[in-house]
Amino acid sequence: MKLARPSLALLAALAAAAAGAHDAPRSLPTALAAEGGRLVATVDLGAAYPPDLRKRLSSGLTNVIALHAALLPEPGGDPAALFGRTVDVLYDVWEERWTATVRDPSAPQGRTRTFQRWEDLRAFLREARGLDLGPAAELGAGRWVVQTRLELNPVSKELLDRTREFIANPAAAGRSGAPSRSVLGAMASYLLRGADPGSDVHLFRSAPFTAQDVRPR
Repeated sequence: MKLARPSLALLAALAAAAAGAHDAPRSLPTALAAEGGRLVATVDLGAAYPPDLRKRLSSGLTNVIALHAALLPEPGGDPAALFGRTVDVLYDVWEERWTATVRDPSAPQGRTRTFQRWEDLRAFLREARGLDLGPAAELGAGRWVVQTRLELNPVSKELLDRTREFIANPAAAGRSGAPSRSVLGAMASYLLRGADPGSDVHLFRSAPFTAQDVRPR
């Protein structure tokens, strides 16, 4: 299946502006595999979380982690795919346990996991699995990178709502099955805009890779 480049061209602005959101992206350990013909990434996000993460996630208030990943040509150019995920983490002060609700295109209504031990929750948050970056066949003979943005407790509720709308319907409206320009416009304004004051945004970039580096699973 070919990606609809005209519809996804709007993501070029998202990629080009990424460096402006914070400092240049840091290196990110990334594992890649082909699953059912799809390029799927697993990323280690441990470097993005602050030392006081446990304290933050044990407040009894809902904390939100917003994760986005884009598949980009290594030399530069239009992104080929975009992935979004949010994780809502709530600590139950009476039951002394954490509940994590994960929303992404595979489960837009959310899937929930419960953790009694902090170590288990941290390991779950650190290793982000199942980032679907489109048909593996689209890699062709080019060189690619995966760029990832993670934000802890996004400061803009409106933009977080738009992120969730994108997750709920990533192929909105377009006859080709690609996201509509309005949806992508909302995502571009969120993902690669300058960081809001007081925000906790982290940008990462994988090492370059080719189709030969992606193993079937």
